[in-house]
Order: sequence, then structure tokens, then C-alpha cells
Amino acid sequence: MIALINPVSSGAALADAFWEEGADCLHIYSAGLEPSAQSPAAQHTKPYRHTDLQDTAAHLAAHGVHTVIAASEYGVTLADELSQELGLPHHDHRLRGARRDKHLMAQALAAASLPHARTTLVHTEDELRAALDDEPAFPVVVKPVNSAGSEGCLIVDSPEEALDVFRASTGRVNLMGEVNDGYLVQEFLRGTQYIVNTVSHDGKHLLAEVYAERIDYVDGAPMLRHIISRSAFTDAEQHLVDYVLRCLDALGIRDGAAHTEVMLTAHGPRLVEVNSRVMGPCLAPDPYQAAYGYSHQHLTVERFLRPEEFDKRFPLPHGPARTVAKVFLRPHREGVLTAMDGLRTMRRLPGFHSIARLPVIGEPMQDRYLTTGACGIAFFVHEDTELLQHSLATLHDIEDAGGMFRLEDLTNGG
Repeated sequence: MIALINPVSSGAALADAFWEEGADCLHIYSAGLEPSAQSPAAQHTKPYRHTDLQDTAAHLAAHGVHTVIAASEYGVTLADELSQELGLPHHDHRLRGARRDKHLMAQALAAASLPHARTTLVHTEDELRAALDDEPAFPVVVKPVNSAGSEGCLIVDSPEEALDVFRASTGRVNLMGEVNDGYLVQEFLRGTQYIVNTVSHDGKHLLAEVYAERIDYVDGAPMLRHIISRSAFTDAEQHLVDYVLRCLDALGIRDGAAHTEVMLTAHGPRLVEVNSRVMGPCLAPDPYQAAYGYSHQHLTVERFLRPEEFDKRFPLPHGPARTVAKVFLRPHREGVLTAMDGLRTMRRLPGFHSIARLPVIGEPMQDRYLTTGACGIAFFVHEDTELLQHSLATLHDIEDAGGMFRLEDLTNGG
């Protein structure tokens, strides 16, 4: 029996992958989180509502649960707590805070003698001013210590801008349902950002996927445009992968999926953050299967249901036959959606595979910056990486010119 903690967002795809293989799973939901209406697993599994740690642990024990898995970012801390309460194999509990709190994460890297971004935690305006006084140069990154999806993350060029960000967001409830009561001031890392997805078994980490990211900066906020897979690594990229595996060790990650963001700078790799769960926010399995022969969630299922089969992957070289790209579609401005004219062209681009989470006609589009996939996610798969990159560039030109979404003003509807 396996317990999936908060299988929402991409965790619904993880639950479906277990369900497809007939696995007996309990679905545990914290207050405010609901089963996905699009998930067959969620619709065929009775949810258990978590309110108290001891009560939930007793429920899991009564059902013979032997594995607790964080099925989304919302489940990371609770999965740690439940596994410790039940005495089940899991990550290193001594480093629990460092797997969720970005400041403690940086401290854990420092303790392991791993290079990391210069990071200061502040809770008040006076602490923020003091931290900025100690910064050798601008710009710097200011971001909440406990949010996700790039929410509240801004690159600022002056102390005044940093104070404006702090005042605007402190005390607000973020995407994780937590109050912003702490901010990080972090050196701005220049370079190319990468994603490294892994699945671990007893502290040994299997490299699943490596992606380079295109990030644009709009009004001081990072905007993720697409990720594109890497199969043949440069020396610098191989060093980056090795660095990530050492970061996983430093953070006590031992079993299951991890999703790591890391910047390749002129001085080498620097961690952005490690997330001890499957990649989000959307894991439609087919494009990944077409490129890799597996998806992040299906590898995770294999690790827990068929560990002997999973272990046979470790000696195999990493090298998918096809390149896969994931595009976070972006509106050129806010407005009410009246049509999606760009879909006709996008679907004819070389390598187009599928699209998920299309927005609803008649609804407002305001998610320009957050990486939640609310404006649609397009997938491309092709053997020719250069051709695929050309398709991505064409698609972004269409978006930036306002040719993807037809919008009316939010205020007057037209």
C-alpha cells in the first residue's frame, strides 16, 4: 500500500501512472486541495482529508501503508512528517527543512562545501536594507522563501525597488497557501538555467531528464518560455549534472523523484532550488514517452513497484533518441480571451506533438509571469534538434506579436 500525499498539479499524473499499473494507493489531501476532475485515479479513489498528523498516520498504518510519497510541492513537508511518524524509509529527516526552505537549502550546500548563490534571509525592512548594503553589486534577486512557480520573484536594480517588492508581498498568502513572512536576497546568477530530473533508490540517483531553459525577463520578472531536452552533454553540462547529484546528497534525498533547477554560470553550476517531487505543473506522459521511452512519473512508479527492474537502468547511458520541448504559452498582455488564432499555425509547425491545458474562451488571462501552465502548454518532439529550435523561435514570435491569443480589455469587455 502506497500513500500519495496531495496528488494535485502534476501529482495527478503521478497518481494516474500508479493507477494504470493497478497499484493500491491512498490519496491524502490537505485542507483546501481537491482531487483533479481530469484524473481517472482521483475519480476512482476515495480521498482522505488530512487534519491532524497523528490521525493521518494512524489511518495510513491501519491500511498497511509501507511507502509515503510527496505527490506535489504541497505534499513535500507532510510526506516527510508522516514517513517519520510511521518509521518508514524516506529522505534524511534531519534535512527536512532544507528541502523546503530555500535559505536552509543554501546553508546545506555550504555545509557540504558545494558552490552556491550568495543568499541572505530577511524578515523586516531594516534587515532588507542591511542585506542590500552588504551586496557588492546590483541587480539582485528578491523572492519569497516559501513560494513556487516564480511567484513573487523579481530582479531588482536598486534598494528602492527591493523595498517596493517586499512591501507589496509581505503578509500575502502565496501559491502554496502560506503567508509570505520571509524573503531571500540572492545574487543574480548570469548564465543558462537548466532542469535536471532524477529518480532515486536508496540514495542512488538515476538521471532521467536534462533540459535547457529559455527565460525572458519582463518588467523585472523571470518568464519561462520553454524547456528543451539535452542528450549529448558538453563538458560544462556534464559537470552541472554531477554537481546536481551532489546537491541531492547534501539535501538528504534518498528515494523517489526530484526536480532540480540549476544555473550554469561562467564560474560553474549554481543551484537555484531542488524540489523533492516530480516536475510540474503538467506531466502529460505521451510526448515524454515519444522522446525518452518513459516519463518522470512512470520512472517513479517503476522505482516503487518494480525496484529490481528500475535498478537495471543505472548502467545504461543517458541519451534519448528524440528531442522534446515544452512551451509555456504566454499572452502578450492581459485581457479576456475571445479566440486562439495562433493554434492553426502552431499545429503545423515541424515537431508539434500535442497541447494541454488550453485556456477557456471568455475567461480572463492574467497569468503572464507565473509558471503554472494556465495559458496552455505545447509539446514538440523531433529527431532534428535544430529544426525543433526553429519551430520554437517561430512560435515565440507569434506570441510576442499578439498572434496567439485574441484578447479584449478586462475592464470593458471590448
